Amino acid sequence: MGFNRFLFITALLAAGVFFLASGVWFSWVLLLLIAALPWLSLLFSLPAILRVRMHAQLPERTEMGANTVMHIWLTGLKALPLPEVQARINLRSRDRDKDARYLSRLSRSDGILPLNTDHCGFLDPAFLKCWVYDALGLFRFRVKTPGLHPMAILPEPVRPDPLPDLERFLDLLMKPKPGGGFAEVHDHRPYRPGDPVKDIQWKLSLKSEELIVREPLEPLKRRIVLGLATPHGPEQRDLALGELRWVASWMYSMGVQYTMVWMDGSSLQSREIASESQVDEAVCAACCAAESSAQLPSPLPIAADWLYVAGQKGGKE
Repeated sequence: MGFNRFLFITALLAAGVFFLASGVWFSWVLLLLIAALPWLSLLFSLPAILRVRMHAQLPERTEMGANTVMHIWLTGLKALPLPEVQARINLRSRDRDKDARYLSRLSRSDGILPLNTDHCGFLDPAFLKCWVYDALGLFRFRVKTPGLHPMAILPEPVRPDPLPDLERFLDLLMKPKPGGGFAEVHDHRPYRPGDPVKDIQWKLSLKSEELIVREPLEPLKRRIVLGLATPHGPEQRDLALGELRWVASWMYSMGVQYTMVWMDGSSLQSREIASESQVDEAVCAACCAAESSAQLPSPLPIAADWLYVAGQKGGKE
């Protein structure tokens, strides 16, 4: 806009000098025409300026290293050409609190802004200012900026070494099923008065010379917690969150219901995990935690019978 105004002032001064120096009749007409150009441009552009709207869209989540873009487009009166729109956007990420970009010539661009996904974490873009210009670029007006949601950048899953010893722990988490009945897992024990006769295992009883009954077992519900050691630095974060993602999916595939915990700033966040969608949502929320988050408190304020901390050497506590 500054360059356009400089050109207009230069043209106006040149027309004034030409009028004063020559004195011919059309120099006066030329001077009036150049002086009226800004107002004619504004009058012609005003309908399009008043109806122009800016829109932007980006995915809620993406994979680390993926080619991800934000789509930006304008809408307005179909009968009129779109005016020139310029904007400033802050591509705040987990590593950088401020990453301002200047977007120009939006009315003639393809509306695609590449996003950096080299490391996992989050990208929280926010439009700082947005202006729309008249046809000559001499006047500008503020345009309402679209609201955007943060985008989680998911890490590549990283298999921990050694693998968490969860299977051994789960083998011990069985208890007699109240009231008996069918169960996929069962145990054998000596007969006690009151046991149903149908539960007696006659072949085993004959071999052991005492009555043996089949006792159905069910899983003992104990609290399993998966935590995240707050990662600092992009490389450490990629490994820690990658390990968290791998272990979270692995535990769910084993049919385990558990609690995922992590720090966001100084606040402890927790999610109960009982479905695959909850796994994805919890990992996304952990990726969006602040870079300055504190470490998990010790002792953990959540009772845990088994705890694994991703990003911490050894993992298990």
